[in-house]
Amino acid sequence: MLDGFWIRNYRTLKQVGIGACFPQFSYIDDWAAVLPYELGAATLFAGANGTGKSTVADAFSFVSDCFYHGVDFACQKRGGYSAVYTHGSTGAMSFGFLYQYEDESDPVTYAVSIACTAEKIPYIESELLAYRRGKESVPVFFLQNGIKTIRYLAPDERITNAELTKIEFTDFKHLGLQALESHPKYPVLAAVRKLFNDWVPCDFTPDPARGLDVSLPRKHESQRGTNLSGLVKYLVNRYGSSLNGLLERITNSLPDVNEIILDVSQSERPRLSFKMYGQETLIPITLMSAADIRLFTYCLLLEEDEPAPLVFLEEPANGLDRLHKYAMFQQIGRVMDFPKNRQMFATVHQLDVIDAVHPSNVWLFEKDENGHTSVERASDSMPSSEHGGEALSPHWFSDRYNPHG
Repeated sequence: MLDGFWIRNYRTLKQVGIGACFPQFSYIDDWAAVLPYELGAATLFAGANGTGKSTVADAFSFVSDCFYHGVDFACQKRGGYSAVYTHGSTGAMSFGFLYQYEDESDPVTYAVSIACTAEKIPYIESELLAYRRGKESVPVFFLQNGIKTIRYLAPDERITNAELTKIEFTDFKHLGLQALESHPKYPVLAAVRKLFNDWVPCDFTPDPARGLDVSLPRKHESQRGTNLSGLVKYLVNRYGSSLNGLLERITNSLPDVNEIILDVSQSERPRLSFKMYGQETLIPITLMSAADIRLFTYCLLLEEDEPAPLVFLEEPANGLDRLHKYAMFQQIGRVMDFPKNRQMFATVHQLDVIDAVHPSNVWLFEKDENGHTSVERASDSMPSSEHGGEALSPHWFSDRYNPHG
């Protein structure tokens, strides 16, 4: 899972660090304070509209686009480098990720900085991927890319190039990470690539998701819900009849649903129907309520046996009544208690949703007087007596931050 990440000079995110930020390596130029804690399996981003919560998701999408298509495409998709660069700032646009791989003692560091020429043509200024494996005294250094000489620090000693095993690239338009092949000796490479290849941003709207029979199989749900059909077909192709076990687990999370029935008699068009409590007639998914479709999709993403490494949900409780929202609380709790190599970020406005999560898993977003985003962990601004054990109020967020309270 991600222990933490930082983003610099991307839209309103002039300098934002969330979770643990590079305790092993730091760009000197891009240095941010090292935070003493790691992100958990579920993290909520709270704050007013326009404070930068969704911008974090877009920053992940930007790096993913760089991974797939290169920096030119990622910038042009968003209107060009100037459109996404923080107004009035200096230095390169930078992204850094601290990734914990299974039982490795130290996390992986991956960072990339993207600058532009006077003609506003973007290029990779620097890129690195490194980690200290096992009990080795110096890091295994996988990757170095970019036109700028990378400067780096270890906790207690300066590491010289002679001590590093490195792979250098000179293509300053495409990430070196994308070009690295998986290596049996270094399974961590595949894990880091999977993070950017398989993460799922889900800004879900129910209506396009109702067309269940219109798309080809795809591993994960697309951003706006248009690929729910593809996700179901992928699961049918992968798991076959064993998919019924997954659907049975999901049934327990849907308040009004007694049974989910999968019809694969026509393999090209698997159909889902729902049997509601007190009704004999089966209801096809195309006629289900928006709340049921929304919750069903989230459960598919979070309960799948081989889930996406990171699922980023935009306002998951929107349109949910009390019962469906409670089911969402339970789903978040399951992710926290049984992460299974899955991780969830979610932007939220509803006070009761935030109340249901411990303040150490909530990050508060605000804008300063210059229009830049500032972020702090909710528990850091609270006296220890307010969030320690039984002293934590069940309405800790509503009581403290509700402007109308």
